[in-house]
Amino acid sequence: MGAWRFWWAATRRFCRNWGSYVALIFGTNLVISYLAIPIFSWALELLLKWQGISYVSYTNAAAILVHHPLAVVGMVALLFAVIVLIYWQFAFLLLGVRNIFHGRPQTIRQVLKQTVQSLHDTSLRTFIFFVGYFIVILPFGSMIFTTPLLNKAKIPAFIVSFLLDKPWLTVLLAAFYLIVGYLGIRLINLLPLMILDHHHWRKAVKISWQQTRHHVLRDLWFILVILLMTGLTVSLSYGVIYVAQLAWDQTGVAIAAATVNLFLMEILSEVVICYTTAVFMMLIFAYYQQDFSIVNQRPAHYNEGRQLRRWTRVSVTLGMVLVSGLLVIFNLIYLNGLAISSPLIISHRGVDDENGVQNTIPALVKTAKERPDYVEMDVQVTKDHQFVVFHDTSLKTLAGRPQKPYQLTLKQLQKLTVRENGYQAKIPSFDDYLAAAKRSHQKLLVEIKTSGGYTRADTQRFLDRYGDQLLKQHAQIQSLSYQVMRDIRRHDDRQFVSYIMPYNLTFPHTNANGYTMEVTTLNEQFVDRADRLNKAVYAWDIDDTDQMDRMMFMGVTAVITDNLHEMQNEARTNTDQPSYAKLLLTFMNELSLTGSDT
Repeated sequence: MGAWRFWWAATRRFCRNWGSYVALIFGTNLVISYLAIPIFSWALELLLKWQGISYVSYTNAAAILVHHPLAVVGMVALLFAVIVLIYWQFAFLLLGVRNIFHGRPQTIRQVLKQTVQSLHDTSLRTFIFFVGYFIVILPFGSMIFTTPLLNKAKIPAFIVSFLLDKPWLTVLLAAFYLIVGYLGIRLINLLPLMILDHHHWRKAVKISWQQTRHHVLRDLWFILVILLMTGLTVSLSYGVIYVAQLAWDQTGVAIAAATVNLFLMEILSEVVICYTTAVFMMLIFAYYQQDFSIVNQRPAHYNEGRQLRRWTRVSVTLGMVLVSGLLVIFNLIYLNGLAISSPLIISHRGVDDENGVQNTIPALVKTAKERPDYVEMDVQVTKDHQFVVFHDTSLKTLAGRPQKPYQLTLKQLQKLTVRENGYQAKIPSFDDYLAAAKRSHQKLLVEIKTSGGYTRADTQRFLDRYGDQLLKQHAQIQSLSYQVMRDIRRHDDRQFVSYIMPYNLTFPHTNANGYTMEVTTLNEQFVDRADRLNKAVYAWDIDDTDQMDRMMFMGVTAVITDNLHEMQNEARTNTDQPSYAKLLLTFMNELSLTGSDT
């Protein structure tokens, strides 16, 4: 059977028993999203609070390891529990879909019992292997097995951007994804062999490797066809809703139509998640059976009478309507523009769309004419403990020198020319940059970057020299260094200081005025928690309109962007009496990013 015929047969099979499939998958995702994940988050937060740990980041990982061994043990235990839950979820969905596939010979209680038994029969070594397996194939496996838990594991966008900026690292990244994709296909039968046949992982690897030999391209084609058709279906459905709303926006029932459309989009999102999961589970089951024609083999007897089937479908429909209906009030608020925030828009490193050399005065003057709310820029200490405006830890990329900024004096640095984007300029001192900002009536977001030459005395020196002037110019401060942030808050609590976090593992408890969060793992829960604690949330780097829409939807305080003018236009479009169709489009973007979390 070819890929297209398999997809069509699997789709018909899903439609024939959609009530059972949706009840299984939607119910499981609800439990994971609204019970399991909150419990894990609460447990992690309680653990860190008990151990006196304010935050978790790569910047304090070594300190936690040395000074808080109990916290490390606790976090490892929680990680192990998450891995067990992921394994359970996959096993439960696989066994559940297979049960429906065979005509529901087992009750849901029996499937649960069988799932627990599969966990009981799994050794510690198998779970350790399972951890490594998911770490290796996660970038590929998440395409065919979506879970709210796995969706939390993301590579931050700034790391990917860094890799893509280096040609040799780009090649390595591409090679890594190719290898991972290849391994993902060759080991696609691994978990079914472990769960259904109770094979040891070594034997399961060997069998899966043998079964997929010479079939990599064929198996990849099956996966791509399902992804293509699912994406096309969603795009067409959303497109119809969007076009219809454009027409209704010209009538007197625009708000009513938009509310109904938002409701339909919520329902559609959940159904598509259930459909995609079910079809991919059928595909995995077909791989395991080594027979793609099984989707055409109907069971001799289906253990679900008409009354039970009707009851299942009615219950599922009512459940999804209830869950989506609870959002109607929010939808009305959103459609009236109350849920769309108007964040501050901050120019990243003082440039807009590569209009100059980052962190230089000519670029600042040019960008200030576009009236950003703030210009974000970077300050480092020099060899003579002065302050220079520069971002990189090395002078090599921009100035062609092998030294680091702290290895040269301020006068030596000011003589250097930096080149970028076809422009060139001199490296400025912070005094000159601050004066230029004052002349341009431009507020600054000053990032203090630490280096090998930075000491805690430099923080005090910075405040003594610039503290009052920063307040007069309504400037703000941020830093990736927790020590710098804490020292500024201790020595001069008049200053607004944001602590930069590259990854959202759990909400921090610090005395910072706000948090600058990398956008990849920033979510609505973090923003809501910050709002309740009167903490600002600055999102970086927001460089396309979809991201901007999402941040406005979340309600962040500010966005930091390299594309200032484009983001300013998008913000105006979203806030200056936007059409309901535009609001729906923003909501579609949000659903495409978060729909699998429910």
